[in-house]
Amino acid sequence: MKKMLDFFDYYSHKPTLIFAMALTGLLKTVLDIVNVYLFSDWQFVISLLIITHIDTILGVWLALRNQQLSSKGFAGYFEKHIIYALFLIMCHVLTHLKIDGREVAFFQWVNNMFYVAILVREAISILEKVGAIKPNLIPSWILAYLKRFDASGRVQDLNPTNTDGQN
Repeated sequence: MKKMLDFFDYYSHKPTLIFAMALTGLLKTVLDIVNVYLFSDWQFVISLLIITHIDTILGVWLALRNQQLSSKGFAGYFEKHIIYALFLIMCHVLTHLKIDGREVAFFQWVNNMFYVAILVREAISILEKVGAIKPNLIPSWILAYLKRFDASGRVQDLNPTNTDGQN
């Protein structure tokens, strides 16, 4: 009992430590809830942030080069990230959907297809900006394949031997 009283006596004089411990516990609880119910694929988020920042840097570069830099472009940056965040939450909810405590397997394809779709869109944007900054630096066929996949959503359209877009 004396050890317990000594423990409480010691920590009662350290409000900052108590506050930090409580804040850490609260933060862990919030992160656990986020990981279970909202989103958990943080590796993909890091990859997406890298790609979107490359796109943003190239966009600023192109705007500066064309003397068209404006605050509207930066507003679009925040809007894009908010929309992507909401889109990723939707994907997580669909792929982790449970009915009567059992996981519904119907939406398991969503993550791969939707994540790839976002990355393809960003890759197209990057390649278009690179082409505007330095034409002929990147082969045009790369952009053509990505645009064809973007339009159809069919993996077959990424196949170099498939030139007509048909299976």
